Amino acid sequence: MGSIDMPTTAENNSSPTPTATADGGLHPGESNGTLGDESNVSKKRRGGMLPLEVGTRVMCRWRDGKYHPVKVIERRKLPSAGANDYEYYVHYTEFNRRLDEWVKLEQLDLDSVETVVDEKVEDKVTSLKMTRHQKRKIDETHVEGHEELDAASLREHEEFTKVKNIATIELGRYEIETWYFSPFPPEYNDCVKLYFCEFCLNFMKRKEQLQRHMRKCDLKHPPGDEIYRSGTLSMFEVDGKKNKVYGQNLCYLAKLFLDHKTLYYDVDLFLFYVLCECDDRGCHMVGYFSKEKHSEESYNLACILTLPPYQRKGYGKFLIAFSYELSKKEGKVGTPERPLSDLGLLSYRGYWTRVLLDILKKHKGNISIKELSDMTAIKAEDILTTLQTLELIQYRKGQHVICADPKVLDRHLKAAGRGGLEVDVSKLIWTPYKEQN
Repeated sequence: MGSIDMPTTAENNSSPTPTATADGGLHPGESNGTLGDESNVSKKRRGGMLPLEVGTRVMCRWRDGKYHPVKVIERRKLPSAGANDYEYYVHYTEFNRRLDEWVKLEQLDLDSVETVVDEKVEDKVTSLKMTRHQKRKIDETHVEGHEELDAASLREHEEFTKVKNIATIELGRYEIETWYFSPFPPEYNDCVKLYFCEFCLNFMKRKEQLQRHMRKCDLKHPPGDEIYRSGTLSMFEVDGKKNKVYGQNLCYLAKLFLDHKTLYYDVDLFLFYVLCECDDRGCHMVGYFSKEKHSEESYNLACILTLPPYQRKGYGKFLIAFSYELSKKEGKVGTPERPLSDLGLLSYRGYWTRVLLDILKKHKGNISIKELSDMTAIKAEDILTTLQTLELIQYRKGQHVICADPKVLDRHLKAAGRGGLEVDVSKLIWTPYKEQN
């Protein structure tokens, strides 16, 4: 996270200032101050290509100080500026969409401009008139993997969600840069930053509003039942039907960090499991997962998120493990809702690998995939895929046979990394939802 320091540029008719590249030379196309004619020609050429069109590909200086290829996604005119004074919303083609951002003209190498504009972008959102119903439909569509969308709907989704609407949020003691678009109500369209109450998740436009709210808000933890506490960690189960506003606010918040999350306005059908770090000030959310109350596809997890300040601390692995402990309590096998995000797939593959190989290392004699499924609550298909990926399974005489050489298992376990925080099952006090009614 962090901002990019912008260099000052020459204005009016002064000579352009040379810019050093990573190798110590001058930036391509920049004058050293001695070639006046070439500089004037370059100025005229650049002036003719400005402002850059949406869809233009160009090199852009990123926060690492190096130039990377980008594609212009959107542009907006700077207030009180000249005819060609715009800033540009760009996608770094080498990186995930979460790093898309607004940049100044000074960060772009205009001599690297590719003038070909993508056909897909020519139908840009500024000319795409959508009704409120169409926007809501796009918000509710799950697009990861593109299985559920036809080409037209996919284009609409990409166009409508291509620019981050909220740049930063304040949540508890953290200010967090957002990653993706989230469809907040229209009255928040002009907000660059939102302020969240970390306990009830109500959000406001101004810091003063949050301060007034905190003096009145009597919540010190998520509005649900505490079903797990071990040390300073607590897990709360929040019923979307009983706490609808909290559930919806949690979805708005999560969408800022999940590219292809389905945004459900009807949260009644879901349970939210909110993980918190607790201290004398209250229980502070670090992440959550949700699950359908009744899933015909045996899904034990619909959505999972660890907030950025708490990532790389083992909480994501903990949330996955917790979802399977609930499945064991239910006496069911479970699997995450598909399709998985890129980070989600990596996390699950790591979890499945560690759990299955730990059993195979300790187990003496033959063991079947069904037995592994019964022991772990992992769906048989996920076990099969994981073992095939690790090349630990063969197909012999009409059935799958697990080949578990101890040295190979150790190598795969080392590659899978540490398991993260352990779920202490003895601290879990929980009744499956169907038994609560």
